[in-house]
Amino acid sequence: MHTQPTPSANNNLQYNKVGSLDAFTINGDGFHAVVLKQGAQLIHFSTDADTDLDKADNWLWLSELAEYESGESVRGGVPICWPVFGQFNANPQSVKDSFSTVSAMPQHGYARTQPFELERFSVDNTNQEATQTATLVLRLDHNNIDPTFNSAPNLGLTAIFTFSEKGFGIELITHNNSESTVTFSQALHTYLPTADISKTYIKGFDGTTYSDALTTDPVTGGWQTKTQHGDIEFKGSVDRVYHSAPQIALTTPKYRYQLSATSSDSTVIWSPGQQFAPTISQFAADAYQRMLCIETANAHLDVVTLEAGDSHSLTLKMSRD
Repeated sequence: MHTQPTPSANNNLQYNKVGSLDAFTINGDGFHAVVLKQGAQLIHFSTDADTDLDKADNWLWLSELAEYESGESVRGGVPICWPVFGQFNANPQSVKDSFSTVSAMPQHGYARTQPFELERFSVDNTNQEATQTATLVLRLDHNNIDPTFNSAPNLGLTAIFTFSEKGFGIELITHNNSESTVTFSQALHTYLPTADISKTYIKGFDGTTYSDALTTDPVTGGWQTKTQHGDIEFKGSVDRVYHSAPQIALTTPKYRYQLSATSSDSTVIWSPGQQFAPTISQFAADAYQRMLCIETANAHLDVVTLEAGDSHSLTLKMSRD
């Protein structure tokens, strides 16, 4: 990732180019972040003193083959999957009915490739838990999306990012500006790095049921429901939707991450493994050994139904030891 900074009125916020994409770079006391305007996608967060972000220790995984081109979602960071998660036809009927007027809904929805607008940026030096907190608010309005998706329900999306030396948070607020009830699915598709996927494990899901996307139920023909026993380990390809969103502890050979969510009862755990790595765009054949995804979601059995005029907030907070 190579940013090209340009001056801005606020020393804590710079406007950049990453490849051909516009980006916001936030520099605070003890932290740095980069958020793409396209998709409101966080691609870098670090707490290094070094301001050379190519050398900094990114908390997030970002593919070395990532492409920063308009209309293409970047492989890594935290893509926002919205207003549908996954393959459109794999969503519950209520979601498919809400977006039936869209002739070709992309996988993971359309927000990932749409330009968000800056609504607000602020810096707070009075936070008792951190020396400084920066807040970036980006907005996607229905009238600014690609005309291809104009027939979709009139939903608005606000993405609120908070950064400090302690970690970061993301809040997604969906506004139903239409005159009808709308059901949607979504996820914060967080990519995380590891030095060795085989020595990586996740605590928090012991006893939790999950839907295994890689195993077919012989009776229903759908994803097989299983129960997690002990920690989640990675001994091959993993693609699961856990039916809860607990306090999560991710342990890698180098770091321990803590993730917490609100207004979510589904968590997607994904590791493509050697089997599926060759099928993934912007992804090296051996990259599966160095990454995994923990996705804070409203998906599968946990979709959201909004009445006209209502809103819904999904949040993720992350820290690291």
